[in-house]
Amino acid sequence: MNLLGYWQAYAATLTRIRTEKPDTFVALKAILDTFEPPSSGDAFFGDGADDTLADALHDAGWRIEFGEATYLYYAHHDTTGARLTYVEGDLFEGIH
Repeated sequence: MNLLGYWQAYAATLTRIRTEKPDTFVALKAILDTFEPPSSGDAFFGDGADDTLADALHDAGWRIEFGEATYLYYAHHDTTGARLTYVEGDLFEGIH
């Protein structure tokens, strides 16, 4: 994939999250895995643009709580109770 293709896929992934509004980690992982395979965590999405995964999750109904920096946050979906931890691109189901 060339650089332009990468950023188009990046934007398309965030659009899918906003459109499909995944309310469980499994549903979110299914979307993320079509863009990038997992790395060290259960899923992976390396942010690197003005539009971020945290923004898309918020728009899809997740509550975001940042840790020490933007590369560490926790998300909670109020309706389903789903939780996740984001650390430098790696996502883990639950709060770690």
